Amino acid sequence: MSLTSLRSLSRALLVPLALGGAGLAASLPAQAAHPLITDDTGTQGTGHWQFELNTDQTRVRDEDGTSTHTQAVNATLTRGITDTLDLAMNLPYQHLRTDGDDAVSGVGDITAQAKWRFHEAGNWSFALKPAVTLPSGNASKGLGTGRSTQALSLIGQYQNGPWTWLTNAGATHYDNNQGLRTGLWSASTAVLYAPSERWSFAADVGASRNPDATGPSTLSYALAGAIYHWGKNVDLDVGYRQSLQSGPIERTLGAGVTMRW
Repeated sequence: MSLTSLRSLSRALLVPLALGGAGLAASLPAQAAHPLITDDTGTQGTGHWQFELNTDQTRVRDEDGTSTHTQAVNATLTRGITDTLDLAMNLPYQHLRTDGDDAVSGVGDITAQAKWRFHEAGNWSFALKPAVTLPSGNASKGLGTGRSTQALSLIGQYQNGPWTWLTNAGATHYDNNQGLRTGLWSASTAVLYAPSERWSFAADVGASRNPDATGPSTLSYALAGAIYHWGKNVDLDVGYRQSLQSGPIERTLGAGVTMRW
């Protein structure tokens, strides 16, 4: 596989990671979940579990017309340790294909993370979310970084009736063996509107430092999504995300299911 192809694959994988990944569903009335990038402050509650299974189809088209297609499947299991602390493990599986190259597929880098809601006052709440990735993916095939990475995000949430506003700011030490930047930042915000107990609609925008120094210095996106609450403990979701920066155009279509018990 050529160096250009590897960089294209890296961009397809690194954009979601640099932006913090999809938010975990929460036990609070408003639940920021896949397909959102911006996370919420909600936790599962002591002794409760949550399982998320989602898939995202991404196409990145370079200026020369070359396209990279990524199908990512993520399985995330979350356990409520206390009412304000969650621990979670994410296992990704990816299928990557670039025009002119053979397709590759396999398990990506596993992520272990926690979320601690440390402050609540009125309609406001705040949480910290540390995360560590393990180099379980094959870096030579573009399925991982080859090294462990560490990230920390600050999450803010304001809720007023059917409206919820979320904001995230994060920093990542992106250790890798691919010559990419190691010091990354990310920032995003989202608004959710729940017109009924069954439906939530969301808009999400964000930006991050590009790991690839040969591309635009900042990556940005806009996302629109909908979540159908099928009973109290099951959510179904769909969403569409598109890059906003100049350079390669990235489009992602995603769907998922979340179950809690």
